[in-house]
Amino acid sequence: MKKILYSFFALMLAVCSLASCDDVPAPYQIPGIGGDEGGDNPAVTGDGSVDNPFNCAGIIAFTESLGSDVESAEMVYMKGKVYSITENFDGGFGNATFYIADDENGTNKFYAYRVYYLDNKIYTSGDVLKVGDEVVICAKVVNYKGNTPETVQNAGYVYSINGKGGSTSGGDEGEAKGDGSQANPYNSVGASKYAQSLGSDVESPEAVYIKGKVASIVENYNGGFGNATFYISDDGTDKGQFYIYRISYLENKKYTSGDLLKVGDEVVIYAKVMNYKGNTPETVQGTGYLYSLNGKTSADTGGDDNPGGGDEPPVTNDNLIANGGFESWTGETPDYWKSASTASNATLSKSTDAHSGSYSVSVGFNTSSNKRLAYKEITLKAGTYNISFYAKSTTAEKSQCQPGWVAVTDGKVGNYNYLGYESLTNTSWTHVTKTFTLDATTTLCVVVMNPKTSNYAVAQDILIDDFTLSTTDGGIE
Repeated sequence: MKKILYSFFALMLAVCSLASCDDVPAPYQIPGIGGDEGGDNPAVTGDGSVDNPFNCAGIIAFTESLGSDVESAEMVYMKGKVYSITENFDGGFGNATFYIADDENGTNKFYAYRVYYLDNKIYTSGDVLKVGDEVVICAKVVNYKGNTPETVQNAGYVYSINGKGGSTSGGDEGEAKGDGSQANPYNSVGASKYAQSLGSDVESPEAVYIKGKVASIVENYNGGFGNATFYISDDGTDKGQFYIYRISYLENKKYTSGDLLKVGDEVVIYAKVMNYKGNTPETVQGTGYLYSLNGKTSADTGGDDNPGGGDEPPVTNDNLIANGGFESWTGETPDYWKSASTASNATLSKSTDAHSGSYSVSVGFNTSSNKRLAYKEITLKAGTYNISFYAKSTTAEKSQCQPGWVAVTDGKVGNYNYLGYESLTNTSWTHVTKTFTLDATTTLCVVVMNPKTSNYAVAQDILIDDFTLSTTDGGIE
């Protein structure tokens, strides 16, 4: 197979397509081929319209006429029988990859690559493909590397299976409403129109408010990543949907507990938007959150302008650190991550390059002195403790970090107990894990050092996310 199997996270960064076939011009004329008459190839039928789809011979000829790696200007319709299946819709990624052919013998095979389900949606439920099924596909096409006619990845969908179409057939998507303000949020159609007005892959300069009802759910908040991906519309149906992609929970927090989404829930979203790849209006990953759920907002739940700002954070032995995901901030400081001693000496800032959730913390540097991220002073019992977090450099230069802890007595720090350097890259997150033991109850700050320039590292900002401090035999005093 010429395609490499793809990972979950790589696919989730490219997931979703809402482009429509409603405006496909017809008929298409293939150079040297006479459409329904066949021309030089009597096996060719169709013109690429919804009423007269290309057969497999026709879509192959049309795609080859475009030239090597040239995408079709519009989406076209094609019809064939499923010959073989590489990845079905229920394979975990919500799309499918398979071959269609003009007959069960595999005559004129054409490659349908990562196409979406009926109604141009990510698959969540319904009939999956079987060899022999007759399908109509609506998609852009490309002659990949000049030798493989296929659909363009994530730019097409199955229009019908064995004559059964989706619940919608295009038509009027509804009226655009709202201006994106809190007092007058966009509806789903209004958000789509605004995103489309920005141009391909251009993010809105500011976050906007969007209101609608949940139409379908791709990933709920309890899916393991603390965010959610779903569709909304004015009435909770497929009509005029807008794609909400990886947004945080109420109060702009990573989800840990609370009400989950249900189809039909009324929600207000606050996020930046974009027209992804020029064909998918959606929220921008890592820039938005659920402002309200059935009228419930941070104000309704008594949210604090400084969440986590009390004397003691809500912790368990699974994580003695609060706000380890760096989702809660007061000004330019992540809540709880400011010591009363000199353990905190780095300049901190919010980064949207996150390992999970919406944010990580960027730890500033100095070329001639070490800088530290420090958690507030806590008193721990004797026992063994495990530090775990994810870290990333911000340039291609070599970089390091080093976790540790320092005892604090009467507001003054003692000797720093560092646990070993870890090398970082700016291309992926490094999982750092270290262990230390306390012989007696100790008041201390847990720290991560961002080192000065040396033979082993070039001083630069480093990113930290998903920090945990756990124990099996100690705990908060």
